[in-house]
Amino acid sequence: MVVSNLARCQIELGHEALVLTPKIRGIDNSVSLPYPVIHYSRPSSKRYLTRQVLVRLLYEHFRHPFDVLHCHSAYPHGYVSATFSRMTGVPVVITPHGPTDIMRKERIRSHPKLEQRLRKGLQEAAGITAISRNIFEEIVSVGGFTEEKVHIVPNGVNLSDFKDVDPIKSETPYILAMGRMVAQKGFDQLLATFAEIADQVPDLQLFMAGEGIHRLEYEQLALQLGMENRVKFLGLVQGSQKISILKGARFFICPSRFEPFGIVVLEALAAGIPVVANRVGGIPDIIETNVHGLLVDADSKEELGKAIVDLYKSPRACEEMGANALDRALEFDWLNVTQRYLEVYEKGKILFKKERIDVEEEPSGAKSE
Repeated sequence: MVVSNLARCQIELGHEALVLTPKIRGIDNSVSLPYPVIHYSRPSSKRYLTRQVLVRLLYEHFRHPFDVLHCHSAYPHGYVSATFSRMTGVPVVITPHGPTDIMRKERIRSHPKLEQRLRKGLQEAAGITAISRNIFEEIVSVGGFTEEKVHIVPNGVNLSDFKDVDPIKSETPYILAMGRMVAQKGFDQLLATFAEIADQVPDLQLFMAGEGIHRLEYEQLALQLGMENRVKFLGLVQGSQKISILKGARFFICPSRFEPFGIVVLEALAAGIPVVANRVGGIPDIIETNVHGLLVDADSKEELGKAIVDLYKSPRACEEMGANALDRALEFDWLNVTQRYLEVYEKGKILFKKERIDVEEEPSGAKSE
């Protein structure tokens, strides 16, 4: 969705955009979008034949020359783009979204050859963007380039989608958690916490939206905790239905153990509701505690439970934080975020041109690093 929103807004701002993305096997990949999409065959391996896509890149560049190539992962895309840039003179901007390609604990960073390739792509990029301060730190830990090359540009939200959507009508007040039902999202800890504070908020329900490999396990956990009448599993919600459910909640809960950014937190702000979230990853870049919601220690069920009870019992604070949330969301509207990317492109082109001139003017016999 990041690439789609970025391309759409570039078109709206008067630029051209071409999206290249891997084919998904076994389905019809045809799409109707305001920008052209080229589907290419996914490389056979992240270790071998990673440059298979290079041929397609060169072909598309020959048909309609690129001004900038924007890669949305450091490896293998950033690595392949380094070769493309040397062959064509096109500057490259790389955005690692995490966690699989850039985090120090992930497989690529622990494999010397793959990390060397990742570093090479970042070193030769004209610009690098990080979606949060946390990802910024992971990027610069790769080494081999200056921090000045890395710009923090967050993900965004389409505020226009939230207009003219009414909140759902619920017979009982509820708080909402939403996301993939996987261990990273911390829904098991949220269920345990809610069970412990249930008596303090007897009229409050917990709605949980999303699908994933642990959904049945979480439903069983709610049953074991005696919360089957207090917790409602909504399944996958999208579009206006999702926005309506967000707007109807007293506030949003993000119990994630880790979040590189947290787009669903932005969506809660755009819905005008406060957020209670764990202080992890990119979330502190979005939420200021006691202004847009409350941030708590990810390892403390006690802090999470207290935050839920305190905020629910403070309707005036909820209202004030909700208003602040709407103001904060304006900063992350996709049109504003796209403008920031366009600035990075321009800076990258200037830096790239300077570096090429420096190389061309290097004295004969000098060794380039």
